[in-house]
Amino acid sequence: MKKTLLSVVALMGLTAATAQIYSATDSTAFAAWTTVDIDNDGFNFAAAEVNGMSCVSYSYDNASTTALTPNNLFISPVMDLSSYSGLVLTFDVTAIDQSWVAEKYAVYVVTNATDLAGLSAGNFPAAVHEETLTTGVLSKTVNISGEADGQAAAYIVIRHFDCTDNFGIGFQNVTVTDAFASVEDDSSLEVLSAYPNPTTDVLNINLNENATTVSVLSLDGKLISTENVNSNIVTLNVSDLASGVYFYEVVTAEGDKLRNKFVKK
Repeated sequence: MKKTLLSVVALMGLTAATAQIYSATDSTAFAAWTTVDIDNDGFNFAAAEVNGMSCVSYSYDNASTTALTPNNLFISPVMDLSSYSGLVLTFDVTAIDQSWVAEKYAVYVVTNATDLAGLSAGNFPAAVHEETLTTGVLSKTVNISGEADGQAAAYIVIRHFDCTDNFGIGFQNVTVTDAFASVEDDSSLEVLSAYPNPTTDVLNINLNENATTVSVLSLDGKLISTENVNSNIVTLNVSDLASGVYFYEVVTAEGDKLRNKFVKK
């Protein structure tokens, strides 16, 4: 039975940042990544725009209606992080078909050529993040300072593995910045969805609790606008903004705060 791709909305998340060191936000950027097909089944990560994501790896082949058992790697270009500290990795991830979501993945930081070469033989360092997906587009923020700070040659490695017969996993907006800030560490505030992103006029933000203020900030943290609200559903008018990347920041009456990134077309 053929599986149907369902439409999803990409949510781009970033807790806090002062300098963007690396980002891959479209299939052109992901085309510079290296693929490794460890299981040698001929299916691998691919830089392709699929349901709002910009790279994908499959656990099911629609053409032959065959279940796959992926063990695929996607390796970033090398990054010189020798002058940076407090590093944080952010990315968006989703199951390409929301009817089949149990895709498993792990993320690693590799900092030397020997360990990079060993990946093909199944020699993996400790993952900085690993999970089996649930429904929706998930925006992840991972502190990689222990693994990446001060490293002259670092690679981000994404692995799709230990799953089968779902459909595929997609990634978008992989970003490395040099300011890990615990804006959300003790906060119960969560963004359930933020759409459309990119947007041309309004950004709809759905939260798990009521916000009291919502603000727009530039990437360097300068306040552009703020407004009072009293709802868990916020419609942010961004039509007057110039095209570019911004943060929205929501705050609750209890002082919980969350800051995420969005794109204005």
